[in-house]
Amino acid sequence: MKSRVAKLIRFAQILMAVCSMVGLSWGTYEVILYLRTAPRFEVHKFSVTGLKHVRQSEVLANAGFEVGTNVFRVDLREMRKHVEELDWVRYASVQRILPDQIVIKIVEREPIGLTRIQGEIYQFDIDGKILDPDSANASSFPVLDSLRRGDRAGNVRKIDRYRHILEELGQTSLSEIHITDSGEVTIVSASDPILINLGTAEFRSRWVK
Repeated sequence: MKSRVAKLIRFAQILMAVCSMVGLSWGTYEVILYLRTAPRFEVHKFSVTGLKHVRQSEVLANAGFEVGTNVFRVDLREMRKHVEELDWVRYASVQRILPDQIVIKIVEREPIGLTRIQGEIYQFDIDGKILDPDSANASSFPVLDSLRRGDRAGNVRKIDRYRHILEELGQTSLSEIHITDSGEVTIVSASDPILINLGTAEFRSRWVK
């Protein structure tokens, strides 16, 4: 008799546990369905911060954002990836702000020099990214006449040397800097259009002489 009662009690416990799990699953489903379909979670606000060179319309176009999309259906990682494809965007982060807002924070690229490629002047950043010149923010950097499109690793090495030369000789004293693939440096002074070979090291001592 006791064995039969124990079995009934265990069966009742299992049945209650199953019912609880079913109820919990159903409740979770209802919550998820509500969050993904309720009009109050449709995105109607979109903001971008950190813009200087990039227009908000460009960010919006690359993000693939559509007003009215459910905020929980927005793929934040994919949106960030597309926004970071813009030339002037170095990093981006995308956040949901409940109930109806998407916020994108942009870190733009900062030009650190000028380069001449096939006769055209461009800007570049510390990562070796070639950037279109910005007429609204004209800079007086010496022109690095050595970079090549599609050679990011080689460009970064030359840019590191370019920065080292500017630290040693000063930005305003130079007009052009030429750096070969082997690291040999030739410069043109801002006051005298004569090519001066500085070799591969000890630039300041060679420049002073």
